[in-house]
Amino acid sequence: MSAAQHVWRGRLALFATVIIWSTPPVFQYWLAKSFDPWTQNFYRYLAACVVMAPAVAWTSWRSPRRLTAREWAGSAMAAVPNVVHQIAQTMAVVLLWPGLYALLGRMSVIFTAVLAVVFFADERWITRSVKFLAGTMLALAGVAGLVYVPGGGATGKLSALGLWLALFASLGWAAYGILVKKFTARTGPTVGFGVICMFTAVFLLPLMLMFGDGTAVLHAGWWNNFVLVGSGMLAIGLGHWLYYIGIRAVGAAPAQSALLLCPLGTALISSSLFGETFRPLQIVAGAVLLCGAFLALSARPPVIEEPA
Repeated sequence: MSAAQHVWRGRLALFATVIIWSTPPVFQYWLAKSFDPWTQNFYRYLAACVVMAPAVAWTSWRSPRRLTAREWAGSAMAAVPNVVHQIAQTMAVVLLWPGLYALLGRMSVIFTAVLAVVFFADERWITRSVKFLAGTMLALAGVAGLVYVPGGGATGKLSALGLWLALFASLGWAAYGILVKKFTARTGPTVGFGVICMFTAVFLLPLMLMFGDGTAVLHAGWWNNFVLVGSGMLAIGLGHWLYYIGIRAVGAAPAQSALLLCPLGTALISSSLFGETFRPLQIVAGAVLLCGAFLALSARPPVIEEPA
């Protein structure tokens, strides 16, 4: 495969990823009628484990290197904020609607950068980046615009609990990304995500048994169960695989930038299926938030000139 073909393969993978990752809030909103957050997330991740298992087994068989005890423990640690993110996201989606949540979820770009400054010395240059600081201010202004809607939102008064859950979910996703970078750098994306996916399902099981209803699949109907399992395989399993293909072909920063299109897809789908609408101020605020996130992502480390 030529270099140009490799890049186009990555672009197509990212395009597919954007479409697929526009759907999780929609699926979670739909499934909330039949499954509580604990139950639907466990079964979705269980389905993702099933679809990821062949790829993980094949990659592990081809690689002579085995995961160390530290990498196993690190993957388990990374699964904890992922669980927090998934549960908080599912609750927030129901309270805020999918499209609005998807926009607020882009704050994870800012949270990730802040946590990276704390945990990685090589990323502390970002605190001096004009692009990042300007992007952060724009993103915060966008969030303020989404929250402040005179007379209430398009569907009524904005839920304060939903807002806090959305921001908490974004923080959980940011912490998840930081731990993934710290503990799975040597394992490779397929094995790294496969192990984290397994731990996420394992951690979700006791939560479902304590707070959820594991028997809901028995009386939810075949269509709801199909959406439940299919969303896990599609959005969690296939989506991550395509995303990693895109990262390898075009780079991490362009891939992250492409994902800023996901809220647009989510809003369009939610509007078509559920009748979600946005006021003019919310549309402008959402655009400002996405522009701020894009500007923050476009920040680059300073080039250190070597002495002649």
